[in-house]
Amino acid sequence: MNRQQQLDQFSLALHQRAVAVLRQEPALREQARRTLERWRQQSGPTRSDVLWDEWERLLAGDADVLEDAALVESEHGQLMRSVSPLGGLVSQVERMALLKQAREQAATP
Repeated sequence: MNRQQQLDQFSLALHQRAVAVLRQEPALREQARRTLERWRQQSGPTRSDVLWDEWERLLAGDADVLEDAALVESEHGQLMRSVSPLGGLVSQVERMALLKQAREQAATP
């Protein structure tokens, strides 16, 4: 597994956990929306705006659609996860455990 594949696996696992957190606490959608707002204020217009717009629509919509979009294993899914506000919903401890797991999987032949 190359480095990019390792990062993709980590990102997918991170989003699986974030989706689980959102299922338990749907009110955390607001935290993700605030994250997007903060990013936009800090960065100004970027190429990520189109994807952030998509995240805003997903966060305002149906939970199942949000989950599907966050977890789809496609090029677009990877791109969406790369600019996702959901990672902040996962604790640092959990994030580090997921990263360790991804590294261990990458090291396994």
